[in-house]
Amino acid sequence: MTSSRHDAPRPGSLRSFIGGVFSLLLTRAELLALEAEEQKDRLLAALFLGGLALVLLLIGLLAALLLVAVLTPEAVRPWLLGGFMLIGLGGGLALLARLRRQAHDSQPPFAATFAEVRKDWDSLSGRS
Repeated sequence: MTSSRHDAPRPGSLRSFIGGVFSLLLTRAELLALEAEEQKDRLLAALFLGGLALVLLLIGLLAALLLVAVLTPEAVRPWLLGGFMLIGLGGGLALLARLRRQAHDSQPPFAATFAEVRKDWDSLSGRS
């Protein structure tokens, strides 16, 4: 008669150790996948902000040129040109500064995964 039941491995056995290591590796792989997804989202947000900043800079430049060429009398041209340029260029530069600050303040990629792997290694090697 063959036994069809599967007993849990005894604590301290090789099978138990291998199961624990496999479970640990699976958990770390899931954490790595989650952090990769977060990195992708941050990258897409940064690309969106960068693109929006470029669009605002171009709109500011085009508005200033059109304003000078078509709409204003000579006496008012410098003031209107300066106003639109400040609005467009200031908005674009503010978005670029925000993008730079976000890039500077963010954690390195996969920092949480590496920290957990270091803790696991320390636990397995007997260092606490």
